[in-house]
Amino acid sequence: MSVEKQIVFTDAGKELEILLKNEDAVVITDVNVKKLYRDKLFGNARVITLAGGERCKNLRTIDKIYSELIRFGCDRKSVIVAVGGGVVCDTAGFAAATFKRGTGLVLVPTTLLAQADAAIGGKNGVNVMRFKNLAGTFRQPDRIIIDTAFLRTLDEKNFNNGTAEIIKTAAIYDSAFFGRLENKILSEMPENKLKAVIKKTVSIKNSIVKDDFEEKGLRKILNFGHTIGHALELNLRYLRHGEAVSVGMAAACAMSQRLTGLSEKDAQRLIDLLKLNRLPVRISKLVSTQKLLGSIVQDKKKSGGSVDLILLKNIGYPAIRKTALNDIEGFINDIR
Repeated sequence: MSVEKQIVFTDAGKELEILLKNEDAVVITDVNVKKLYRDKLFGNARVITLAGGERCKNLRTIDKIYSELIRFGCDRKSVIVAVGGGVVCDTAGFAAATFKRGTGLVLVPTTLLAQADAAIGGKNGVNVMRFKNLAGTFRQPDRIIIDTAFLRTLDEKNFNNGTAEIIKTAAIYDSAFFGRLENKILSEMPENKLKAVIKKTVSIKNSIVKDDFEEKGLRKILNFGHTIGHALELNLRYLRHGEAVSVGMAAACAMSQRLTGLSEKDAQRLIDLLKLNRLPVRISKLVSTQKLLGSIVQDKKKSGGSVDLILLKNIGYPAIRKTALNDIEGFINDIR
């Protein structure tokens, strides 16, 4: 189920000019991207505009998208073109997978998080109540258009949001790639070198996804840092996804030292790289352990009274460890 052949690194404007000549194409974007690129990219295309941000990633937004697609007379031959960050790609992907049991889907990710992670791998979802990605689908897009020129408009926090996922991917799968990232600040990389880093990250994720598309086994390792990360994201709305995952990875390092034998040296290498890239590594005292556990209880990775934690044996060598919620509570208290 790899999408390697459908991913192109190219000029998004030229690709969209051709794609949007199709009268059955509908663009889904958010207010920020529309403001920056409407005249340059969308022309006279039909556009559905989302409010943007994690709070619009819900079933109410999906209902709005369905209503607009019906108004436009869309059917299963129509193509949804998602232009935006992770929220837009996830939400548009869910709509494309479910409207009339599936329409065409092209993703044009505009943030580092989306280019390196959210748009890759065919997972789509929206939040339900307080719970992240509780409703979702597995469905690969027909095409992914990656243009690193979009990244020039990102501020530091939004850029670093994606840096966390790149560091995660190296840490769980490729020690040599991780070594090449060490002592590097990704936001200061020249565009050609950053493009090479994104390509490597995409290649790693695809190699994992093609062997386990529906996350029955190997693909679970991509959730490194996400169990506690998602819980933090839900309870501290000011934290971006990558920031929350960064803290989750630091927490997973502490757990790995106890449960899977990760050396203190390797744990510190990962934490140092996160800190160098201006990412947080401590659990905030603003959220209680009980609130975090309450969110983890609803996590998709939970089964019975335990959770599949993704830990590290060494940099580049992950381990999936079923861990009781009571043990997780103790770890959270220890690493504040």
